[in-house]
Amino acid sequence: MPESAPLIYLDNAATSFPKPATVATAMADFLTHRAVNPGRSGFDLSLDTGRMVDRARQQLDRLFNNPAVDPDRSIFTANATGALNLAIQGICRPGDHVVATVLEHNSVLRPLFMLRKMGVITFDLVACDAGGHLDPGDFARLIKPATRLVIMTHASNVCGTVQHAAEVGALCRGRGILFLLDAAQTAGLISVDMAAMQADLVAFTGHKSLLGPAGIGGLVVGPDVDIRSTSWGGTGVNSSLEEHPGDFPWRLEAGTLNTVGITGLAAGLDWIADRRSGSILDHERGLAEKFVAGCSRMEKVSVHGCATADRGILPPDHLPVISVTVAGRSPEEIGLFLDTDWNIAVRTGLHCAPLAHQALGTAAAGSVRFSFGPFNTDQDVETVLEALQHLAK
Repeated sequence: MPESAPLIYLDNAATSFPKPATVATAMADFLTHRAVNPGRSGFDLSLDTGRMVDRARQQLDRLFNNPAVDPDRSIFTANATGALNLAIQGICRPGDHVVATVLEHNSVLRPLFMLRKMGVITFDLVACDAGGHLDPGDFARLIKPATRLVIMTHASNVCGTVQHAAEVGALCRGRGILFLLDAAQTAGLISVDMAAMQADLVAFTGHKSLLGPAGIGGLVVGPDVDIRSTSWGGTGVNSSLEEHPGDFPWRLEAGTLNTVGITGLAAGLDWIADRRSGSILDHERGLAEKFVAGCSRMEKVSVHGCATADRGILPPDHLPVISVTVAGRSPEEIGLFLDTDWNIAVRTGLHCAPLAHQALGTAAAGSVRFSFGPFNTDQDVETVLEALQHLAK
């Protein structure tokens, strides 16, 4: 492969790249002409920026179909990690029990382990099968009288398996337990309908399939959710109060918002809305299906968390996120080979989800993750398969 070969970027599960050109244009225009603080002043430019933020909240309210029908319950954070921490720490109280899963990202696992270490909560984790599937019945078996919160990733960032969120949501709603859905991998790619899934809270990030920049994400809060503030400071409203305001969105937002990031996120949402529903997913899945079929023809290449991969079939309940190993090669060696010899960017290791790798049998060294985006092509897949063939030989 010549050194001048163009970059093939296949780490979209970490962050999507490249972004639509309209995202960069919108952010540059905002920085040049409108980068002032919303909600702190009464001059026209400040009010205009406030309207931009309100419009972005409305976009999120529609995207997630929040049954609260209140855009002010779409809260901006720095990322999904910030949103998940806000939800977990804002809901859990001393003595509470939490149910989560082995597929969770460290953005969920580490707050739970820390709160348990501090003596605040206890928790149990639902196991998955070899295909990365979670059984909703296992959630029911782990629920206790003290269970306040159930947390579930909508889709694994390791193997891409999409979970039965609606069944888990119905279980939680029937027992009066809050249901927090981590939609970091799914928001912008497949439907995340809070009303249909009976999800009380959804955490998302803007820099993956929503095609926005890094540094912006959020938490969408459903109706009648009792969630406390976890940080306090200026909001631009009720400045004479000694305590932080209790109304949304200020209850969960302190300090100056990332208005540049919100602008980029809104542009990403617009770009997605301009496409035919499902067309982005169809394109990315088509590439992943071709990739899995090619891997099935290589004796030394194994696809993990996909029960039909040995037959070259990507199940319909999988995102275009594929983890593989190659016999006799470490994931780090594979990633280095793809990068230096083929200019292919992938993710290696444990992907911040160590328990998922334990469940899938790849905990010793992790895997090589190939995650496709809207700007990848069939030629990208052919080149990657050619590179893997060279490596396997």
